[in-house]
Amino acid sequence: MDFPHARAPQKAAFPDIVELPSGLKIEATLTPPGDMTELDEERGASSLPGKRLAVCLHPWARLGGNMDDPVLMALERPLANYLKFYVLRYNARGVGRSAGWKSFTGLPEAEDLRALVQFALKHLEDVREVALIGYSNGALAASLHPVLPAPMRTSHVLISYPLGPRWLITAFRAQTYQRAFEDLVRAPDARVLLCYGDSDDFTGSDAYDDWAEALGKLAISAESETGDEVTAEDDSDGERGGSGLEVVKIPGASHFWGGQAGGGLIEAVTQFLR
Repeated sequence: MDFPHARAPQKAAFPDIVELPSGLKIEATLTPPGDMTELDEERGASSLPGKRLAVCLHPWARLGGNMDDPVLMALERPLANYLKFYVLRYNARGVGRSAGWKSFTGLPEAEDLRALVQFALKHLEDVREVALIGYSNGALAASLHPVLPAPMRTSHVLISYPLGPRWLITAFRAQTYQRAFEDLVRAPDARVLLCYGDSDDFTGSDAYDDWAEALGKLAISAESETGDEVTAEDDSDGERGGSGLEVVKIPGASHFWGGQAGGGLIEAVTQFLR
């Protein structure tokens, strides 16, 4: 079963082409949060802090990844309507109407992301929370984005992180990304969701499990050093880690999240960002 298609993006006061300080022009679209309903008020959505911004990063451009990816589109509706996020999707350099050339390492794309986030924060104003949502190759660039200074709340949602082919699609920069990920989960104010399926097409379940366990130990160690209360779990739903890292493994899910697995992904993301 395919993902249910999200509503057509409503145009917010945001440019379709964003010129970054580097001079690079990026194609983007911003969907505003849905109108507040009586049900939203009953569940406390009106008390959510300030404006919320979700920035979505698409899969590898060299295999056709773009901002209209079905997984990102499926997440747009719950993010905007249920969680009241402004949802920013964009084409990475060299994709669609975005200028520039696709890089081999992904590092320039990570710099573009930083600049785009700063542009969006200035443009929207009064943003109190940023969620960086990277799917597949998009998770690599998202993982390089630092936690923003307090009182801004920063969340990283990394879906189907390409652990298996990481060395190949980053031109042998796997260790650069690994160190950055380890630094991220150690950051005191980090909130990281790592979500993957046990039937991923590019990374074995055991490899994911071992990697996630090692990251969880780093997060817990960092909490111990700061004196925070440490809680770890390893339950039947596949969630574990310290307060800064949550790992969700969804049974039967492939890298592409078709069928019922798509609903499990949406639930995991919305629960994490509530």
